[in-house]
Amino acid sequence: MKKTVMLISFAFILLSGFAQKSAVVSAYNYHRDGKLDKAKEYIDKAITNEKTMNDAKTWFYRGNIYIDIYRSTNEEYRSLDPDALNVAFNAYEKAKSLDAKNEYTEQINAFMPIVGEAYFNDGANRFNDGMAALDVKDTTAAQVAFGGAVNSFEKAYEIYTAVGTDDTTTIYYVSVAAELAGQYDKARTNLEKLVEMNYNKSGIYSSLAGIYYKQDKDTEKALNTYALGRERFPDDLNLLLNQTNIYLAEGMTKEALANLEAAATLDANNATIFFAIGAKYNEISDDKERDMEIREDAFQKAVAAYERAIEINPDYFDPIYNMGALYVNKAAEMYDIAGQLDLSEQAKYDEMVAQAKSYLEESLPYLEKAHEMQPDDMATMASLKEIYTRLGMLDKAATIGDQMEGN
Repeated sequence: MKKTVMLISFAFILLSGFAQKSAVVSAYNYHRDGKLDKAKEYIDKAITNEKTMNDAKTWFYRGNIYIDIYRSTNEEYRSLDPDALNVAFNAYEKAKSLDAKNEYTEQINAFMPIVGEAYFNDGANRFNDGMAALDVKDTTAAQVAFGGAVNSFEKAYEIYTAVGTDDTTTIYYVSVAAELAGQYDKARTNLEKLVEMNYNKSGIYSSLAGIYYKQDKDTEKALNTYALGRERFPDDLNLLLNQTNIYLAEGMTKEALANLEAAATLDANNATIFFAIGAKYNEISDDKERDMEIREDAFQKAVAAYERAIEINPDYFDPIYNMGALYVNKAAEMYDIAGQLDLSEQAKYDEMVAQAKSYLEESLPYLEKAHEMQPDDMATMASLKEIYTRLGMLDKAATIGDQMEGN
């Protein structure tokens, strides 16, 4: 009788062990048949059972199942686990740590580039989510998305490196996402790495210099970075203009003006370049903290640059509008100065008001053209209404006022 009981107990143990191992087999079969929900159900059971939880095969299958859940085009399967990619990666790592006989490690290593690509794509998707959030000015959601992108890009780079691929593109995306996420230390580290590797994108120098200047308050490092960038990309307008911004902010007017003169030589038939040059001279002209002689010189050069941009592209709205605004600002300053004159200086007052009106008259053709090109632009209409009023063109002022109310 005792022998019978022992035999039954032994049979139960065998059946129990087989049942647990059969969960791994079932998971494999369901996965092979594309039934990811059932495959997940069985593999999740297998990793919690003491008979199979320390088996490399269990974790290898788990990695295979979860990577396919992540990559599935079936939304029902993708929703089985929002963290499927990380689960897959961790399962593969666990499988390798348990694979004393190296039965699965070679296959896992062969799969790793696929996992790396999945992480990279995940990073790209999160990055796009961040850009979409910025479009609707949801900065909180944007930071979260960019932070997630950083993590995924870093994981992709870690995997690529482990399989012997030095992927600079992924480092670049880590740096961009980190900067947008406000993770400046991480962005700086990766940008410095890219500079050392002589990565072929001029934007890394502007980004790195911007972090040195704005975050680290290190003007010298920022300018040295721009100098290196311009040495490597001598024809890059953005580098030149971004360096010019620091020169302007630091009161280095001579260096700023030299840069603007250099910009004009980069492409004599590029309207965008001349608009950018005009805009920089415009900033100097409008800066009341600067010497009047420098401002007047900048005003004339802004006019010349805008004229050249319009000559190259007569339908280019930005220089047309800016030219009008440049004259309006000049007129406004003249009116302001005239208004502060003593009553005894009537002749000078009259002279300055007449000069201000001449600037307003100069602005009209440009702003009217801008209004014709973009009839719903409120800034243009507001400027026109003020000019018409000041010049006594009251019918036109009333018409433009009606258009503004209609908007």
